[in-house]
Amino acid sequence: MRIHRRYLIGAAVLVLLAVGYLGLRPVPSAPRTVGVEVGQIAPNWKLARLDGKGSVQLASLRGHPVWVNFFASWCPPCNAEAPGLAKFAAKNPGLRVVGVDLLASEKDQAAVAAFAKKYAIGFPIVLDGQNSVANRYLVTFIPTSFFIDRDGVIQAIVQSPIPSTQIAKYVEKIGYTPQ
Repeated sequence: MRIHRRYLIGAAVLVLLAVGYLGLRPVPSAPRTVGVEVGQIAPNWKLARLDGKGSVQLASLRGHPVWVNFFASWCPPCNAEAPGLAKFAAKNPGLRVVGVDLLASEKDQAAVAAFAKKYAIGFPIVLDGQNSVANRYLVTFIPTSFFIDRDGVIQAIVQSPIPSTQIAKYVEKIGYTPQ
């Protein structure tokens, strides 16, 4: 009887240890969905560069914090935002910044090139010829910025020009410390 009781106690201890171990393990989180809301994985796209040097694919930027800025050269708020954005990007090469021009709304591609030259934009500008990416991202106001973390997850969306004094708070949301 004593031996039988020892086995029962031993088995109970093992069961409690197993339950305790399983209860302490992290529960795997549900896979994230692809979408254009905060907390979702940003949909991939591939667009030609304004400078003619190939294209940019969003998925190729995984592993880096990314700021995607939708704009048009004729847009007054975009023109107001551009100097601060260009300066910030130049001082922070660890942050991947991509400008997505809504080319379908432009007079011509030369206007986009003049905009880039006027503000000394050093980051890649890509051309959304049919505004298909802007439509997929539900861009209804320009400028609109998407801040995407190293895992491709959207952490912030801003549908207005971002003052230079506010840029740091958004890039910090994607794990980037400004210089």
